[in-house]
Amino acid sequence: MDILFEDKDLKKCATDKAYALKRLGQRRAQRYVDRLAQISDAANFESLRGLPGHYHDLVGDRAGQWACDLDHPYRLIFKSTNEGPVAQIVWANERTAKMLEIVDYHG
Repeated sequence: MDILFEDKDLKKCATDKAYALKRLGQRRAQRYVDRLAQISDAANFESLRGLPGHYHDLVGDRAGQWACDLDHPYRLIFKSTNEGPVAQIVWANERTAKMLEIVDYHG
């Protein structure tokens, strides 16, 4: 899949290892790079579901967004670039992911 970044900080973390280590710490920076590689290698959103990292689509006020595990409790949040209604998105057809944020949305 193609990867875009909504946040310039996330993009810099993806391309500058020293910056990522400083900003995210060693474990989270490595997981972030690993997850980006998995997303990049995936054919589409649907194919992410079975990969390590607990990829899943979100519900409620985050409907249309996806999450995957980094280091507990942090998640990488991303979405499709499809701006259509969430109910009409066919995840098997979505091939571009936009990285939104790294967050702990549990608390």
